[in-house]
Amino acid sequence: MPYHFWKSPEKVAGTPIGDDERYFLENIELSKLPFVVNYKSLLPNMTKLRSSTYFFKDDNTGEIEYMLTVSINVDQMLHVRTLIDHFINGNTLEKSKQQKGINHTPKLNFSLPTIIDNIIAEGEKRYSTTVARMTMKEKQSLIREMFARGVFLIKGAVVEVSVKLGNSEATVYRYLKELENKEKRQ
Repeated sequence: MPYHFWKSPEKVAGTPIGDDERYFLENIELSKLPFVVNYKSLLPNMTKLRSSTYFFKDDNTGEIEYMLTVSINVDQMLHVRTLIDHFINGNTLEKSKQQKGINHTPKLNFSLPTIIDNIIAEGEKRYSTTVARMTMKEKQSLIREMFARGVFLIKGAVVEVSVKLGNSEATVYRYLKELENKEKRQ
């Protein structure tokens, strides 16, 4: 009869095998496999485990001679999963008791000037200068970035950008036309 060689508070070398191992030996289909992975098991104190067992077999008979089982305590992982679920979804049990019928997700409000200011601030950081001291190429780079982020899909964006960059609306429109033509060619 196989014996455990794993030392734990419950099992020491030489003690009889447990229920999982006995099940593997008695189940003809499972005993034909080289291993069984990621199955659920429990310690006597009801600690939840994920286990994998590798079977060492006799080369001639194919019968299991030894088993190596690696088990991982997943109780803490289950607790972390509960915390993550609570963080993402809120406490669903408490919510259902207190807020029946309330299903509100706040929306973020970003104004067009704020979005443009953020892109300009990124450019000022990248070029180590203020927008007033930027070259035309640097300003075109900012317009290209705003174009890529969809700023010009918003009504009034050209006027706002021209004011913030210190260019005329015609200059901004001209550069946008060049960007659109480049995009069509690609």
